[in-house]
Amino acid sequence: MEKLTMNTRKLNRWDSRFFIVAGSCMLINTLLLWIRYYSNYQLSILWPAIPAITGLASSVFGLLKLYPRVYLHAPLVAKSGTGFALLALASLSLVALWIFVVSVFGEGMSGQQNQWVILLIAIFMVAMILAFLCNAIAFLRLSSQQKVGYLLTVPLAMWFIMLLVGAMKGMERGLSLDYYTNAVIGVAFFALGFALKDNKSQEN
Repeated sequence: MEKLTMNTRKLNRWDSRFFIVAGSCMLINTLLLWIRYYSNYQLSILWPAIPAITGLASSVFGLLKLYPRVYLHAPLVAKSGTGFALLALASLSLVALWIFVVSVFGEGMSGQQNQWVILLIAIFMVAMILAFLCNAIAFLRLSSQQKVGYLLTVPLAMWFIMLLVGAMKGMERGLSLDYYTNAVIGVAFFALGFALKDNKSQEN
């Protein structure tokens, strides 16, 4: 039993590490987006895309690592959150594949194919909103871990704003907000990683 507890603690360390990596990658992505937008330097879309995809994938793995902790207090919420996180990971993988193909065969991609990837990104954001919401609800129920719950609501609020703007003014307009929202998401991921680290120190 002691050995099992020690192994669980060791595995749980990764949830904070995944979010710290995610925060770092999202801030690098923001910096590269700003360089691409504000400078005259012709930076390929692949450069900001790599840290963004790495950061978002890392945040999904962070959510999946939270599953044992959430399951103890809210089993149904934990299962729902995991399902949405896996959907987000699947759609993100397809988007990553599309970006790689575009970077290599950009000339051959049609407008219709671009619409498909925008749809995939929208599915990813909806899935992430629901995954983060499920986990946020579980943590907000616990008085000792409400800080984690509040931090989990920050990224979902950013994605919700992007979807809202996308619904009103077109999805491409909503996605263009990533120049600003990704910075907020990156800081939230960072803070989340350290908050989880502090919680584990208190538990030990």
